[in-house]
Amino acid sequence: MTDTAWRWWETGQQVVQVLAEQHLFGQDTLDVYAPAEGRVYAVEAEEVLNLRHRHWKATELMQRAVTLRVLSEAQSHPIAAGTRVDLLPHQVSILRRALRLARVRLAICCEVGLGKTTTAGAIATELVARGRISRILVVAPKGVQLQWVAEMREKFGVDFTRIGPEGVPIDAEAAVWRAFDFVVTSLDAIKPLRRRAGWTQQQLDAYNAARVRGVAAAGWDLVVIDEAHHVAGSSVEVARHQVALSLSASSENLLLLSATPHSGKSEAFRRFLGLLDERFRHGRDINASTVADVVARSDKRTAVDHVGRPLFHPRTTRLETVMWDGHPLHRELYDAVTEYVREGYLNARAVGDTARSFLMLLFQRLVASSTAAIVAALEKRLEALEHTSRDESEQLAWDELDDDECQLLFTRPRVSAGDLADLSRLVNLARHTLSAETDPKTVHFLRLLRALQRDEHDPEVKILIFTQFRATQRAIVKVLDAQGIRTTTVDGTMGLAERAEMQEAFRKDAQVLVSTDAGGEGVNLQFAHIVVNWDLPWTPTLLEQRIGRVDRIGQRVPVRAFNFALADSVDQRVLEVLEAKLALILQELGVDKRGEVLTTVDALADDLYITAIVAPDALAAAGEAFLISTRSELDATFEERTLLTNVTVAPPRRAPSSIPALVERLDAQTGGKAKAALRRNDIVVPGEPVPAVELEAGTGWLAIARVATGDSNAAVAAFAVFLPDGGRPDPRLGRALLDRLADTPSVTLSTVPLTVETHATLSKTLTDFGYQHLCDLGNGRVPKLPSLRLALVVRCK
Repeated sequence: MTDTAWRWWETGQQVVQVLAEQHLFGQDTLDVYAPAEGRVYAVEAEEVLNLRHRHWKATELMQRAVTLRVLSEAQSHPIAAGTRVDLLPHQVSILRRALRLARVRLAICCEVGLGKTTTAGAIATELVARGRISRILVVAPKGVQLQWVAEMREKFGVDFTRIGPEGVPIDAEAAVWRAFDFVVTSLDAIKPLRRRAGWTQQQLDAYNAARVRGVAAAGWDLVVIDEAHHVAGSSVEVARHQVALSLSASSENLLLLSATPHSGKSEAFRRFLGLLDERFRHGRDINASTVADVVARSDKRTAVDHVGRPLFHPRTTRLETVMWDGHPLHRELYDAVTEYVREGYLNARAVGDTARSFLMLLFQRLVASSTAAIVAALEKRLEALEHTSRDESEQLAWDELDDDECQLLFTRPRVSAGDLADLSRLVNLARHTLSAETDPKTVHFLRLLRALQRDEHDPEVKILIFTQFRATQRAIVKVLDAQGIRTTTVDGTMGLAERAEMQEAFRKDAQVLVSTDAGGEGVNLQFAHIVVNWDLPWTPTLLEQRIGRVDRIGQRVPVRAFNFALADSVDQRVLEVLEAKLALILQELGVDKRGEVLTTVDALADDLYITAIVAPDALAAAGEAFLISTRSELDATFEERTLLTNVTVAPPRRAPSSIPALVERLDAQTGGKAKAALRRNDIVVPGEPVPAVELEAGTGWLAIARVATGDSNAAVAAFAVFLPDGGRPDPRLGRALLDRLADTPSVTLSTVPLTVETHATLSKTLTDFGYQHLCDLGNGRVPKLPSLRLALVVRCK
């Protein structure tokens, strides 16, 4: 390009290239290309001057120097994240790795409580700050949507819009999705509907196709899927997995967040990886190298703060055996329900009635939770069997049960008069027990509360109680209110805003928060450190997730967890067997493998509970079979689980970053438009006057290059080289001079012309030194469509 092709656009204050000129009706206009903005403008001819009329001001030089210094620092420090949140070392490691990827397709698989949301938020906002992306979709469970919105606003200054229930209503097409650039929604809000009253299957299929197509075709630059192990699916046909595949295919960049990407099932793990790299769906080998390409992980055992201190304290978990003393009716009711469950389960299994067998197990969980819960369930069941004319629409929801469990509760099989009589007797016994005696777990909790107040030297010690059922939740709250204990609740029926209000009430005033499992999803309560599990879920990982609500980054004291189990109950016997067998396995594998082991045993624990119900004398033998099966499952998945261990990030040593202060200065210089300045692609062209400044470096040329991956997902950086008159190029001195120039509050400058020959020499010098910088942007190799432009030249006097 010759110097005559370039002009100075006075109004736009930038160098432009003239593309065409017109003389129409007495007016002269020019079409000009502005490389700084990547746009074409139509301007009046008199606004475009010869390059010799280009004048530098000290403020322009300072602004460009600060901009380029930010870009040069950004190769080792983030631009955006550091301005609002102090990332921890493991988060910085994952952020740096993501920024080196040309297409950011990465699974963030840190353990529960290590700040995956913050890490993903830092990556997303950093990509926005660098101009690589502009539209972001976050798909998160209902319970964590408010957490996403709050964290993105508070930590990164970005406002996300919720679309779906409690947010902007969803239409079937793409209109609503294109209306906002930063969106949070849930998978349930966009996955295909299973049924809708009055619709044919054909209508439902057409609606679902448009529903998924609408969100997937909305032009997202980055999709983030939280709790992404749920979208791996039990098979490739599962609706959630199909939605995830559509979103994966529609976006260049994808982040999957999961603490448990490997659930013990190799095919599910392959489907998970296949969302990030389609080659895994077509047989790509799963090995250390291929997994490391797409997975980043950190664990609590190695997580440290910036001075090397562990982030997490050792926690204690204690089994609290709740005695029956003084509660004979409760003991009678528990035994009667357990016998009813035993007989009902065996009879159902004998005739292949899967639905009834599951219902029996549901009753066992309910009676172990509270008398209030089993009373309500037995009454609902009896009512369903006695009133077969009830409208099906009245049976869709009850308490904290999911749709499938509700369907079980209200199923109406053929029953005999004897069956109805047995159920009636149970209902009467349950009602009498509820009215005549206090629930033994309530008495035990009040004793525990007094002991904790003494131990903690704090009469207001905060306690988080978890239960599976809202009926139990209501019963607990009723007793605590009567005792004058300030209590609040969260449950799965609450809206996101209401849930956030209850969380804040617990932080400020309430002593006890009673949460259901669905309500506690996404709630972070590091200001409390005591957890009481009022009833025990039959999946061990859910128990860990409950405790993880308080055992998170920011927890300042050791966490204490108390698991309630009725004496000589199914729960107590199974928990004792589970803990004994898990202790053996963890002794063999290492205590740091607890998360991996629990994920594996989730699917095996049900057999222990069933055995404890139907054949309690065989529980010891079932425990040995459980141990053998667990070892077998762990052996079968050893290599894949080891791959995840091997990709654990090494936290970097913290080096102080000057970027926050630089971005703040750039914001002041540009009137709050630092992000726009960082996205500009200012260049220096042959024949353009350049500033001449006294920098005490001898005479020569300070040349700064802006390098980028030249695709739509461009990664950007900058570097400097000093070329002394008659000497050899010096990149170290160039970096020092750029720092000095950016840090100088004011300069006195003149201008000198940049000849075509000098421009060519400086461009060649920067190209010679640009290889490594481009490789850093391309994750170790020169990216496709590399770009290197002369962004600033200063004559040093």
